[in-house]
Amino acid sequence: MARNKILIVGALGTVGRPMLEHFEALPDWDVCGVSRRAPDFETRADWLSVDLRSADDCRKLREVQGVTHVVYTAVYEKADVTKGWSEQEHVETNLAMLKNVVENVEPVSPNLRHVTLLQGTKAYGGHLGPFRQPARESDKRYMRPNFYYDQQDWIEARQQGKEWTWSVLRPQIVCGLAVGSPLNIITAIGVFAAVSREYGLPLRFPGGASRIGEATDARLIAKAAEWVGTNEQCGNQVFNIANGDVYVWENVWPKVAQLFNMELEAPHPFSLARVMPQNAPIWDRVVAKHGLKPYRYDELVPSWQFADFLFGYGQRPNPHHMSTIKARKFGFHECVDTEEMFIDLLQELQRRRILPE
Repeated sequence: MARNKILIVGALGTVGRPMLEHFEALPDWDVCGVSRRAPDFETRADWLSVDLRSADDCRKLREVQGVTHVVYTAVYEKADVTKGWSEQEHVETNLAMLKNVVENVEPVSPNLRHVTLLQGTKAYGGHLGPFRQPARESDKRYMRPNFYYDQQDWIEARQQGKEWTWSVLRPQIVCGLAVGSPLNIITAIGVFAAVSREYGLPLRFPGGASRIGEATDARLIAKAAEWVGTNEQCGNQVFNIANGDVYVWENVWPKVAQLFNMELEAPHPFSLARVMPQNAPIWDRVVAKHGLKPYRYDELVPSWQFADFLFGYGQRPNPHHMSTIKARKFGFHECVDTEEMFIDLLQELQRRRILPE
């Protein structure tokens, strides 16, 4: 049986790093990772450091010949993350990055079989306000600008008449172990707890009113990528992917307090984006005290805006629920306990000496 060769684009991100670890563990897959940064951990994957925004730099991708599968997890985010989601320049940059990858990989990969794209609830207008519940893959589109639409339209047109197929995975709030991602809520929770504890404070939830949420473990997305990439029936299809349950922060926060051996007190809503960047100096003290890996504060949490958004600070209730029935009907039945996931991922960051115990 011919070996598979997967190119994971954005391989150090919240989705990409668990994707890398998943496919590295499969004996019949060769793996190549692509990101701007080089990995700071051991990996058996081949590696290319590429700036996807540069058409010239992306010519390096022609060195990776014989790719059978591409999983595109890269994303460009602006400094003002949530505002950038509705700006045309955000669309143009993300579309150009995808084009730079496919246009360089496809010509040197005659056995290319599948390209997987990652989206999310912005495809359902979740960044603009409440949307139809539960969201289904067949729902009509919402107001542009939205780079998901442009990327999907382009990959559909590119695939016409080709042997390879594409799939789109739409997870909910993605939770993973990556360092350096502005969209990783796990590191934001852990750093907020650690800084609060270092000041001698109890843990207080800083977000808004109670609401029911839905999330997706990045390790589950990796399993879904293997599934869509190796099942013909998944070709040229869109699938919502989520853990399979729901959560409320009121049930998660006491477990976070227990993990960090902290007292838990009543919520105290405030903007993390306004306050937390000013607490960067104390992180060096936390790193030294606990012998952590020397990641900078702004590496672990590049943007606190995303945490404000997910915690619901200053927002009206904005439920985000997706139906995963289509994926189940097509044969994907994996699921994850979300409350257990939050704690498991925080513990894994502790084991890797990124967060203090």
